[in-house]
Amino acid sequence: MKKVSLIIIDMDGTLYDMSDLIEDGFNTSVKYLMEFYEFDKEEAEKILNDNHIYPYVAPDARSTTQFFLSRFVDVFHWDNYRSEHFGYRLIIKDKAMSEEILKKLSQIAPLVLLTNNTRVNVSHVLNQIGVSEEIFDQIVCNEKENKSPSKAILMDRIMKEYGVSPEETLSIGDRYDVDAKPMLELGGRAVVLRKPRMIEKFLDDIDDPKSCEEYFYYK
Repeated sequence: MKKVSLIIIDMDGTLYDMSDLIEDGFNTSVKYLMEFYEFDKEEAEKILNDNHIYPYVAPDARSTTQFFLSRFVDVFHWDNYRSEHFGYRLIIKDKAMSEEILKKLSQIAPLVLLTNNTRVNVSHVLNQIGVSEEIFDQIVCNEKENKSPSKAILMDRIMKEYGVSPEETLSIGDRYDVDAKPMLELGGRAVVLRKPRMIEKFLDDIDDPKSCEEYFYYK
């Protein structure tokens, strides 16, 4: 880990337990498709399910925002809609990643928060789990001028900004396709967490990381 010069960490499902509000988030996506694209409930649910967006946590789950981008949905409109309907109050602080752990990560290398969520919702989440925004060297949201169907583009831009190579960069997230795969394809490393607090297990094994039921470490 001494070689890690930059850590890029996800928010949804990584800083807090996605199971706290994933059903609520899924229902918001369904209502959005019903209200603005005139699908009925069953059609909207099937469209989302067919594209790996579920009302439950799953290993192959993908980002609703990235899916909407790929289908040319007005994602600026979607950002505003989900910010208005985001159920952040459902997040349970005791299950979330602690500020102490995030401080430990920030002591290893600059810690950049990279999320497909909106900046408004980032503030809501961090306030809900009791984490200061100052812990992060930078907060990058996939909105407005940053809109991208993959985090790879933003990850590459962030690494260039910090002047570090992919080999020196570690991505931490809860979904392989969304958070790990883009970094691995760039040549970096990644950790996929099943639950936020499992980062503590990873930090304990930091000198000899290995795959186990709690997390997966990809070189």
